[in-house]
Amino acid sequence: MAEIKPFKGVLYSKSIIGDLSTIVAPPYDVISEEAQKNLLKKSKYNVVRLELPQGASADSSKNNKYTKACSTYNEWLEKGVLVRDLEPAVYVYEQEYEVKGEKKNRVGFIALAKVEDFSTGIVKAHERTLKGPKADRLRLMRACGTNFSQIFSLFSDPEHKIDEILDRFMEGEPRIDIEVDGIAHRLWTVTDSAAIAEVQKIIHDKPLYIADGHHRYETAVNYRNEMRQATGDESGEAPFDYTMMMFVNMDSDGLTILPTHRMLKNLPKINNDKFRANLEQVFNVEKFDSVDDVMAGLAANADRHAIGVYMGNTMFYLLTLKDEEGILQLLNGPESKAWKLLDVTILHHVIINRVLGFGGTNIENSIKFTTDEREAVALVQSGTYQMAFFLNPTKVDDVRGIAGAGEIMPQKSTYFYPKLLSGLIFNRLQW
Repeated sequence: MAEIKPFKGVLYSKSIIGDLSTIVAPPYDVISEEAQKNLLKKSKYNVVRLELPQGASADSSKNNKYTKACSTYNEWLEKGVLVRDLEPAVYVYEQEYEVKGEKKNRVGFIALAKVEDFSTGIVKAHERTLKGPKADRLRLMRACGTNFSQIFSLFSDPEHKIDEILDRFMEGEPRIDIEVDGIAHRLWTVTDSAAIAEVQKIIHDKPLYIADGHHRYETAVNYRNEMRQATGDESGEAPFDYTMMMFVNMDSDGLTILPTHRMLKNLPKINNDKFRANLEQVFNVEKFDSVDDVMAGLAANADRHAIGVYMGNTMFYLLTLKDEEGILQLLNGPESKAWKLLDVTILHHVIINRVLGFGGTNIENSIKFTTDEREAVALVQSGTYQMAFFLNPTKVDDVRGIAGAGEIMPQKSTYFYPKLLSGLIFNRLQW
């Protein structure tokens, strides 16, 4: 099933850069305009100049932000700022972080993955993609012929066989050891062909679940198809038949999914008493004094389909589902039971769409997402948003089950934490 292989990574030269923490960046799609400016100030070699280049995209084909990124990239290669490894390798990537006072280590490895159509069932998605970001990523790929960041995928290895192999190579000094925003990032290079072959054998029978990077993966498929047509090479072993990917065991204790809370504005006028009465037809409704109490209530009811609500002033509520069958009757479409009983599905399709009567295109410019419940409360208190909803994190087993069945979760159902850094390593497809 899943085919992976080592590659000759392109990495920044530490002798030229010095502090490698100055050249890395979060994934392009979470970089705000202000964050982009700060990254540009950190270093003239920051990866944001390649991954999220500045300038217009509508310039002539020979002078736009994508071709400028390519020019910058080639200049850095020529100057030795970026250097390609001499031997094919896989790269062990560890992130040491803290969440809710608990220290965790997430360990995986970066290698090339064979680009597969979703119809094969080898690679599975759980998010819907948008045309705009895919068009942007494809233009960058055409111009630079390089993966500047790795797609984040999950595989199931309950016996931790691959983790045990990776652990052997983490005993030595890491090649990269930096701290960014309180999170440690370490990278080791593995060229041991026997160990790589062992990893390839173990993962070969496993499907891959995309955690982050759905747009980049679909771009890899589109780029592969374009290049096959342009070159006539359909061997399946050309450079464009593979894409750079981070592989993490979904059965690892180091994997964290954060909840993504919602704030809404532009809502129709709400009668609070009627809203609560409608909710009570489906939920037990309990009033609380603070967001901390709501979050504690959510944690205590993680297996009971619980949703928190804040309506301003001191109106904090915890909703716990009375009866699963009632939800299944309300949502009588073709989707699976597992999809219908996701907390995020219940929130959007029952509370927001049916109880509030708000949905469709109306919601696109009226919703904001955050992993910080205090930010949600502050934005409602300021009047910027009218209402906030708080959720428990989606379980990794839900990702496995729903993606495995070929279904797509509602928008922003998962937030895998921490994000992978861009700039640690590149995969060049064209030389």
